[in-house]
Amino acid sequence: MFACLNSYAQETSVRGHVYGANGEAAPFAHVLLLQNEDSVMVKGVPTDSIGLFVMKNIPVGNYLLNVSQLGYEPYFRSLSISGTNELTLERIELTIMSQQLETVQVVGRKELFQLKSDRLIINVSSLPTFSGNNALQLLQKAPGVIVQENANSISLNNKGEVLIMINNRISRVPKANLIQQLKGMRAENIDRIELIHQPGAKYDADNAAGIIHIVMKENNAYGLNGSASFTAGMGQREKFNGSVDLNYRNNGLNIYGNASGFNNRSPKAEINHFREYDYQGDQFYYENSFKFVNPINNSLGFNLGVDFEIDKNSTIGGLFGYSKNTDLGKDFTSRSKGSVNAVPNTNSQYLLNIDNPNRNTIINLNYFRKIGTNGSLNIDVDRVTLDVQNSSELTYLDIEETKEKTATDRASRFEINTVKADFEWGTKEGGKVEMGVKGTFNNSNTISRIQNRIAGIWEKDEAFSANDNISEEILAAFASHSKKWDAKWETNLGLRLEHYNYALDDGRGENDFNLTYDNLFPVLRTSYVIDSTKSLNLAFNRRIMRPSFFYLAGFSVLIDPTLLVSSNTRIRPSFTNSYRLAYNHGSFLIAVEIYRTVGNIAFYNTVDKERNLQTSTPINFDRMDGYLINMSFPIKIGKIWDMNWNLDGAYKKVIDASNRPLPFKKGVFTITAQLANVFDLGNSWTANLDGRYMSPYIDGDQVKYLHPYINLGVSKKFKNERLLTFSVQDITATSGIREWEYNQPELGIRTFGDNDFSERVFQLTFSIPFGNQKVKVKRNRETGSQEERNRM
Repeated sequence: MFACLNSYAQETSVRGHVYGANGEAAPFAHVLLLQNEDSVMVKGVPTDSIGLFVMKNIPVGNYLLNVSQLGYEPYFRSLSISGTNELTLERIELTIMSQQLETVQVVGRKELFQLKSDRLIINVSSLPTFSGNNALQLLQKAPGVIVQENANSISLNNKGEVLIMINNRISRVPKANLIQQLKGMRAENIDRIELIHQPGAKYDADNAAGIIHIVMKENNAYGLNGSASFTAGMGQREKFNGSVDLNYRNNGLNIYGNASGFNNRSPKAEINHFREYDYQGDQFYYENSFKFVNPINNSLGFNLGVDFEIDKNSTIGGLFGYSKNTDLGKDFTSRSKGSVNAVPNTNSQYLLNIDNPNRNTIINLNYFRKIGTNGSLNIDVDRVTLDVQNSSELTYLDIEETKEKTATDRASRFEINTVKADFEWGTKEGGKVEMGVKGTFNNSNTISRIQNRIAGIWEKDEAFSANDNISEEILAAFASHSKKWDAKWETNLGLRLEHYNYALDDGRGENDFNLTYDNLFPVLRTSYVIDSTKSLNLAFNRRIMRPSFFYLAGFSVLIDPTLLVSSNTRIRPSFTNSYRLAYNHGSFLIAVEIYRTVGNIAFYNTVDKERNLQTSTPINFDRMDGYLINMSFPIKIGKIWDMNWNLDGAYKKVIDASNRPLPFKKGVFTITAQLANVFDLGNSWTANLDGRYMSPYIDGDQVKYLHPYINLGVSKKFKNERLLTFSVQDITATSGIREWEYNQPELGIRTFGDNDFSERVFQLTFSIPFGNQKVKVKRNRETGSQEERNRM
């Protein structure tokens, strides 16, 4: 027994801190402990984000320590372990290579899917034929992500709307604008997409479904350099898009910018609505068919930023961004007809014109300072403004109709001011402490109205006119602690406190509303490494879903006079508790999640039988329960064929009794299968074939169905990283088909419909890098102080 105790006592922990150029910490350097006599590796670890490493349970003996990182000379030193409990090494400084690398060629490809404790990572570069896609198309192919472009909706695992984060910055624009921005982002500039199912305490507690993080490729080169990409395509009509990225880096100055734009023309898309109901002993039926003819959608945007290193510990930076998007259409056709007891009683036709321009600007100031060897302070100040115009005019072609035209218009102005400070400190024991505070102040004004022209005279409809002023104040503080206890266990505990105040002033004092919440949002995660290929992750978090400004600000959707989609200024936030268990064995990933949402926000669909009016209004449902299981795994078929599967099984149940004449309760089990095939054709040729199938799912009180689709691409990589890609998006022309149904037999009401925005598109993309490509170690800078704009 004493011999065993003596042997255990002579195992030592070795700790050190690695630094690179200009005294900066060297994150993710490789640290190896080698046997002195034959250089056989005993143990190896990477440094963490602040250059710290810890090796535990090292037996007594003589060793050789090796530290390496790209761009630096290999570091060696002799090490003698004599039996102390802990050995802390003095500062380890790496030396920049005396000869600079002209080019670096990395052979191999990342796994398509990677599982982390809080997220699933999709490596975009694993599928070269994603080239030519935009960011929105990539999201459509991400596991569990549902994109409904015509509804301006992006959801994850059907839990609700998600936050979209780009390079650690939450994108705070209305969903319609965000979708246009994503269309303008090229896949060639995206490194990976992270689906964060269990966000930590440092992130805003908003959005129960989680966060989608789009990570752009880094530019680590000296001098002036950049890349350009251009895509030309043909579907029903022509498509063009392009982007240019520029970067200048020299000593402590980094200036960067990008510009992107697209122009999309599609001659036909269709939306159909139907309703059936009984009223006073009669059976009513009504239908509307709405067709987009030659709609035009275009976007143009740019960002310009600068970072300046004051000294080796401090950096200041600024960013300015501007974007403009337009949806334009003329003479869209709308046809409606109805019957009572199968006898036709109405038949009407309309023409619709729309014009929806909007502009968005953002100004960001950032200060970053390293504190000591293990700490950092990051401060962000943001100001965002957004101007949105929505106007439409419905012309009545039915000569028996007294109305000649109905016009709607809405003008919204959003202003968001945010200040945020985050502090991070790495402990000697290998842990990390994070703390921060944040204040967000949102103000908006929306003026909306509906006018009818009768006998050549315009009359304002006061019932649908609004002048809403909305103000929000969100004050937050958080603290979290992460620690790797040993080679097996790692934990993360976090707590976020948020004060939320929402106030509505309708200008007339008739519908003023004020709401205040103070809430705690805990995050608990633990991971256990079973062995070198297997691990378990268990997590719990609580989240809030604040209603989007689209749901709150006054609006109306005009397609048919008897179809009304309206806002609701009295929606309250919803709250979700979620538990998630994930297991990975090599490249095989499986996760199980259980969640409950109280007061979930969704559209309530019904019929005002007396007025023959179909309505859709956002409300707080009583409850939503969900159960999810997800599996991801690769299969290699021969030398040239790699197959990646992602399978989901989910059950979701919605309950609502508080808002209806009779309770509504419905549950649906949904199966989703996504498949991506990659073919290495040799001589730098690559092909891929991917697609998705999803069975019906429930969203609010509607059961929806998305049709399956298939995409094909072939790419050729040339010297100097030039890339040429030909792709066929949506070969089956079915990805834009949606079907939905609300059915409550107890009320004698059934509404249903479908839309088709599908388009088979053939496109050719050419991407080229230019300028100086010599690598320089890049300073890590993270900003992200805008966690509220996404709700607009």
